[in-house]
Amino acid sequence: MSTYKELSQDVARESGTFTGVVPAAVTSQTGRLLKLVNWTADAWVMIQNLHSAWRWMRQEFDLTKTITISGTARYTPAAWSITDLAEWINEDGLVTIYKSSTGVSDEGEINHISWADYRYLYGRGTQTNSRPIRWSVSPDDNEFCLGPKPDAVYVVNGEYRQTAQVLAANDDTPNMPSRFHKMVTWRAVMLLGEHDEAAPDVLVLAERKYLAFLDALERDQLSPIEIGAEPLA
Repeated sequence: MSTYKELSQDVARESGTFTGVVPAAVTSQTGRLLKLVNWTADAWVMIQNLHSAWRWMRQEFDLTKTITISGTARYTPAAWSITDLAEWINEDGLVTIYKSSTGVSDEGEINHISWADYRYLYGRGTQTNSRPIRWSVSPDDNEFCLGPKPDAVYVVNGEYRQTAQVLAANDDTPNMPSRFHKMVTWRAVMLLGEHDEAAPDVLVLAERKYLAFLDALERDQLSPIEIGAEPLA
């Protein structure tokens, strides 16, 4: 496991362009050391943004907080105490709901529909509160929208994708599996080398190391590609 400070020190060492063990801290830096710690943080954000389906960036709803209010259809992430939401995950069969007063024996799937369909079904005319059977996401406030409006307190279960983590303090640690942390170092060395117009061999080495980690990370953290086929007649 590597902290932000340790990763920044790795970048300084691997680049071969700094003297001693630096930086002593990632905060209050200036000049070239400020660039170094910023490149390290930027490298981590770039890695997170490479794919929208990294497994470590998927989170379950907190079932003690994702509860509905009778007659209320729309819920912002903040209403459910979610502070790091990038997007709700709408895979088939993933979102379930059950009536709080009954318990999990009442749990069943609800289907995701497009916003246009949601507006057509639940956004016009008189609506009757009932057990929700569908959900969608509002385009303005990224609200989780249930249809029809719940007629009681329900517990919603599902997953969302996190926003990119930003490293800021010395002890901040990338939240991907620790065996891949060195990947951040090599990506940052690439950024530093591009800025410095470093010798080609430095950039080639950094890129080769980075791509080796990327290949391993993708195998570990992305779902395998499934190719559908139909039998020949």
